[in-house]
Amino acid sequence: MHLSTNIWLKDEGGFKRFFEKQYPSLCIFADHYLQDKDASADIVQEAFVYVWSKREYISDAAAARSYLYKYIKNHCLNLIRDTKRRHEILFERLESPEFFRDNLIEREAYEIIYSAIKDLSSQNQQVIELSLDGLSNKEIAEQLDITINTVKTIKQRSFKTLRRVLSPSLFTFLCMFSEN
Repeated sequence: MHLSTNIWLKDEGGFKRFFEKQYPSLCIFADHYLQDKDASADIVQEAFVYVWSKREYISDAAAARSYLYKYIKNHCLNLIRDTKRRHEILFERLESPEFFRDNLIEREAYEIIYSAIKDLSSQNQQVIELSLDGLSNKEIAEQLDITINTVKTIKQRSFKTLRRVLSPSLFTFLCMFSEN
């Protein structure tokens, strides 16, 4: 199939046929680099979008394939490089003493907070836990089959109790993760 400049500029149907013919083999090409079918498909689709945006500079199908292969190769290599660097940074961060310390402190804070929540009445505990899971007052009311005003009252009373039993910093930590 040899596409002329006119088809690239005026005929989306011609481009669609070109896409359908080339897409499977380009995905295989990308997957040889990435070993990840989803990421490969994403890059191939991006490559076609790029070629479509540059179609006025592309004379025929051979030139388009050349653009596609270069685009895919370069973006696969960039993704591999960036992923490798992210993994190196993540590993360096994970093995640091600061990460261990921060993780331990966070874990201990959660244990203290959840211990205090467990001391609340059953319904109050449910409301606070659902709030910490990110549910809105309306969603909590629907799930527990109570009114929104009841949810607000329970949250207000529960937070008042938790404020008394938790240190100021732990209470602040709890409030950061709860729905307003």
